Amino acid sequence: MIQYLPDLCSELFRLYDGLVPMSANFHSPRSTMNRHYYRIIAICSFWIFAAAPVLADGLDLTTGGARVVGENKLSLENLSFDGRFYNAEIELNLDGTYNVNSVEEVVIASTATYELTFDSTWSAATHPYQYPSGLSHYSGLIGGTHNGKVRFWELSKIASPGMERMAELGSKSPLRDEVESAIESGDAEYLLSGGGIGSSPGLVTMQFQISQGYPFVTLVSMIAPSPDWFVGVSALGLIENGQWIDELVIPLYAYDAGSDSGVSYTSSNSDTNPKAQISRLEELPFLVNGEITPLGTFTFRRLLE
Repeated sequence: MIQYLPDLCSELFRLYDGLVPMSANFHSPRSTMNRHYYRIIAICSFWIFAAAPVLADGLDLTTGGARVVGENKLSLENLSFDGRFYNAEIELNLDGTYNVNSVEEVVIASTATYELTFDSTWSAATHPYQYPSGLSHYSGLIGGTHNGKVRFWELSKIASPGMERMAELGSKSPLRDEVESAIESGDAEYLLSGGGIGSSPGLVTMQFQISQGYPFVTLVSMIAPSPDWFVGVSALGLIENGQWIDELVIPLYAYDAGSDSGVSYTSSNSDTNPKAQISRLEELPFLVNGEITPLGTFTFRRLLE
């Protein structure tokens, strides 16, 4: 059954361009994504569901993710309709048309509990240039679980006031307020708040619950001391191939919040005016022997209930 849904076009663009690049379980290189991006137009006007008619106001894309799963295949996952969730695999053709290879209902537990282990390997051995010996630590973890409609931070976007204060001062507020505001508006479900790492190398753990309607997690922590540098994930999806992911290890790279122009760990305050976009730091002190070296990992491990 083909339903003409032109008003979903902008949402599908957002889903593909917003969720895919930021999701750590997106396995295809960025170049592949770029090759397919313009062809998403072919999908915007039509949607196929074999089980039931689909109305434009009934299909919820904010719970879903998109992945390139082959040279010409796009997987749309965990899309909500009428209280149920679906996956679809679409094959893109060179002439701009597409074939829907499969549509299946996703049947999984509505909630899952995860343990997050934040393991920092950041040290004089891993990042020797100007390493702040005796001072290196991380602020307390802060973030939330949410749907795809909200972003608390994104690459190439200006940091929110909450992200700015977290990255510069390690403060959980007002980022906490931003998450709570998203909860009130229905775009987030749980506020996540955990401990920091008092001295690096080191680790900290926390547990949290997540649901199928809010399957994305955002968590951040300030690299300290630093001008406005941080580590974290944004809108990381924990459902893949119709199942809760059992374990996911995310390398942590340093990001610049774009609010302070300092160039070293202990630079004095130097407000960036106008604010710059959030970016990944790819030079010293994080460029080691010609490679960008991660500062540690986030490991998400599903706990059996």
